[in-house]
Amino acid sequence: MNLLKAEISKTLIELRTYYPDHIVDIVIKYFLFLTFFLGLGTKNVTNNTFFIGYSFWIIASYIISEASVQVSFEKKVGTIEQLFIKPYSSSVILAVRSVLMFTVSFAKFVVLTGIILLTTKISVSVQPLIFAVYFVSLFGFLGLGLFLSALTLIFTKTASFESILSYALLTVSGVFIPIEKLSPLIHKIIHPFPYFYGIELAQKVGSFQTVATFEWVLLVILNFLALMAGFILYEFCLKYVRRHGLINKY
Repeated sequence: MNLLKAEISKTLIELRTYYPDHIVDIVIKYFLFLTFFLGLGTKNVTNNTFFIGYSFWIIASYIISEASVQVSFEKKVGTIEQLFIKPYSSSVILAVRSVLMFTVSFAKFVVLTGIILLTTKISVSVQPLIFAVYFVSLFGFLGLGLFLSALTLIFTKTASFESILSYALLTVSGVFIPIEKLSPLIHKIIHPFPYFYGIELAQKVGSFQTVATFEWVLLVILNFLALMAGFILYEFCLKYVRRHGLINKY
């Protein structure tokens, strides 16, 4: 509880201090949305499918990059050791920060959605169950974020890789082409990954299709496994950098 209070306080201070960055980010995402939506987005998909895929990508990209950005920043300013001498596991601290980033990113997306609906004639219908998919998928996002932070412990600068990963996820998020219409081979490869399974399920809910209980259970299992894999890989890489003295290397 003390950790959560401290991180909430830290997040609020950063929001007050760096609020122009968040405003600029919302503006960029707004024009990016219009560019894709008006240019390419609705040629192959419905408004709901596009909106769900885009929102899924925005929230996921924030959370996935948060932990690695934190590690890279701590190494850059020379405070990385403080992360490992606190009474809490560094992986837990990064996970808490990522969860708070989920809250911030979701709030930013709500603002972005409001601006889009007020300034355009775009209409979408959102099923409340979609938010359940988002919530469960949060754990898979955290797992991937911890994996990237583990790579950052070793290689430090992973920003380029994160950008490539982020836009690769956007390309196959069902924004331009429905996931089920991808080539059978690609669909078979990506389907078991929590990110893509979550998008498919959210878009299925958004199109008012019936979702079987088994599909919800599989969503939970996949994201739980991704989270556990993220923690395991993070701890493995942490032991590696400690053994080779790479913690302070930037």
